[in-house]
Amino acid sequence: MRKTVDAAFDNIEIAQRERAARAELKRTERDMEELNRIGVALSETRNVSVLLGMILSKARQITRADAGSLYLVEETRPDALASGLGERHLRFMVTQNDTLQFPFEEFVLPMHEDSLAGCSAMRGEVINLADAYHIPRGRPYRFNKSYDQETGYRTRSLLTLPMKNGRGEVIGILQLINCKIHAAARLTSAESVLREVRPFSGRAVRLAISLASQAAVAYENSRLYQDIEGLFEGFVQAATTRDRAT
Repeated sequence: MRKTVDAAFDNIEIAQRERAARAELKRTERDMEELNRIGVALSETRNVSVLLGMILSKARQITRADAGSLYLVEETRPDALASGLGERHLRFMVTQNDTLQFPFEEFVLPMHEDSLAGCSAMRGEVINLADAYHIPRGRPYRFNKSYDQETGYRTRSLLTLPMKNGRGEVIGILQLINCKIHAAARLTSAESVLREVRPFSGRAVRLAISLASQAAVAYENSRLYQDIEGLFEGFVQAATTRDRAT
């Protein structure tokens, strides 16, 4: 009798594992299909400004992030190098927030390890914080609270990850803020943040990394397309000017 009961429990456990495995497989298939759709949409976008906004929007969508920002790595000018001002910096290009709107201005951030974006860019590593206000000891970076202080917003979970091109070079940084349980929720109070915001899961991180890689390739292709288009327009203009002169 005991053996029969044990066997029954074993069969139930096996069935539960099989159902969980099938559910995980279906979810993985849906994730891959969604990433493929996003990849196609990114590859078809030639306007760089539109593309950057789309990259951030899609990254937030698949991770249920309430807000986010996108930085691009820029090389400093040769004259700046000669002045000893540093070799690279991060330019704050795009910001989005479902809960509130805030005036946006581009700015330049030094590429140092004391900032989350700078550290992620320099090390090429993902930084996943359950609470940006409680960073584990020994980390070189700190969280900049100025945005929260100026707007009353509350940043809690924070995911910072590099956008790497096909050569493994970091060309940008995605920063995703406040992973929500319900995508439509608005974080208008401290209570709503506690109720709705959770850490970014391993699945969300994997999806974001995959999208960031696609985004880096799409961005470089879009820049190349614009450069070629600019050269062609310059050639046409030069030829037209020459013909008029003759």
